[in-house]
Amino acid sequence: MANMTQTSPTSQASARERHRQQSLRDAVARYHRPLVAYALSKTGNLQRAQDAAQDTLLRLCQQSAEQLEHDILPRLAPWLFTVCRNAVIDLHRKESRMTATDTHTLDTQPNQATSGGPAAVAEAHDQQDHLLSLVASLPNHQREVVQLRFQGGLAYKEIAEVTGHSTSYVGVLLHDAINALRQQLTTLNT
Repeated sequence: MANMTQTSPTSQASARERHRQQSLRDAVARYHRPLVAYALSKTGNLQRAQDAAQDTLLRLCQQSAEQLEHDILPRLAPWLFTVCRNAVIDLHRKESRMTATDTHTLDTQPNQATSGGPAAVAEAHDQQDHLLSLVASLPNHQREVVQLRFQGGLAYKEIAEVTGHSTSYVGVLLHDAINALRQQLTTLNT
């Protein structure tokens, strides 16, 4: 006699799809802003950054429930940031074919929640611009790990997966980058 508590293949598939959809909603809610911030740091253009983040999340949504559950969700952040990094590279290649010159403009906004009126907003904007220019002055390999760590919120191991460097080398790059930034700030403040 068949066990009455067994679920049918149809209800299992339905439950798997509901889990997939919820996982996708959670991933979009959690990672959309960090992906845009990371892509913005790579492109210098908000529209291109949003396109890269959207392409990344669209690619996530195109994955099957099995791929999502077994291959992607266990290492979601590195997977997303790797796909986003590749999307930025693809956008850059596509645009460089369309235009001979590549203009990079930083399209950032200071935090509008800053209290203190226009002077405080202007000061916050100046500080943000200054910090971004210091980060931009870092060598590419240091800049990328700083952006992944502080804008993307990735752990060293996840940064290693995205960049292809070892975890210990990621630590060295971050250490060197932070020391360089600290030295530049100290030099400017004296």
